[in-house]
Amino acid sequence: MRHPDDSPARRSFSSGRAVAIPVEQNRNSSLLWLILATVATLLLMTVPFASVVTFPIRMFVTFIHEGSHALAALLSGFYVIRMTIHWDGSGLTLTSGQNVFVASAGYLGTMLFGVFLLYQAQRRDRTSLLLVGSGILVLLLTILFVNGQASWLMVLPLALAATLLLGSLRMNLPMPFRWGMLGAGGLLVLLLAVVCVMTGTFYSWVAGLSIGISLIALGIFIKPNWGQFIANFLAVQCCLDALSDLKTLFFISTLTDIQSDAASMARMTGIPAFIWAFLWLASGVLLLGVTLWLIFQHPARKGVATSSSAR
Repeated sequence: MRHPDDSPARRSFSSGRAVAIPVEQNRNSSLLWLILATVATLLLMTVPFASVVTFPIRMFVTFIHEGSHALAALLSGFYVIRMTIHWDGSGLTLTSGQNVFVASAGYLGTMLFGVFLLYQAQRRDRTSLLLVGSGILVLLLTILFVNGQASWLMVLPLALAATLLLGSLRMNLPMPFRWGMLGAGGLLVLLLAVVCVMTGTFYSWVAGLSIGISLIALGIFIKPNWGQFIANFLAVQCCLDALSDLKTLFFISTLTDIQSDAASMARMTGIPAFIWAFLWLASGVLLLGVTLWLIFQHPARKGVATSSSAR
């Protein structure tokens, strides 16, 4: 059944007459949230210490970037040795092999994900799914790649610890039993933390689990209007962060020999790193431009009210 808000006009019946009333509230509301999210993003860029607010989103973007490298490696027949996320927003994905597809997947994958999120966020009925899906994606990237092939060894004790801790909250259980479950769950968490510290992946696990669970909770519990704003804000931040990183990459590739994805491409192809950085930046701008055009352009709709006698 077609939803009334998706039709060019909603019909109301009164006194035996049908009146066609033009409605674009749903579309206008979606564009309003997009504009507000963009304004909020631009304002935060000018506010001192605003990076504290956008810090979780920066971590989210880094997960998408490094996860794109990891997924490209799998598609190329390689395996992921380790995926590490750092508190400053940088990251590193070590794979068993590398090719042009793997090296270029980080920036282009982030931009593709950002414009996909931006386009889909204009549908209010999809925003909850987008937030939950993004959270599940971050959790999967964390579980699959942070410790490489050994990541699965972390899943079972982590799930057991979560079960014990949640079980200790059940009020119908005897108090000694609840305290025992709480202690066992806490001990497992402590042991897992020690292992993560020893392998240098503690921050990556904490960031991945907290971001993933937070996005899923937002998608489930937040109201649709605010969910649409958050989805648009996340998409705008993702796109602008990707473009900002590409701009920075272009300058460092032009002026320095710092190791980067563009430098890796230069070694594999013989084409200078700054050219790759420029091509990625141009591709990102083009992707964003096409997406915005698709969002804002729409067929002209005639809004002349009509009436007819009911038979």
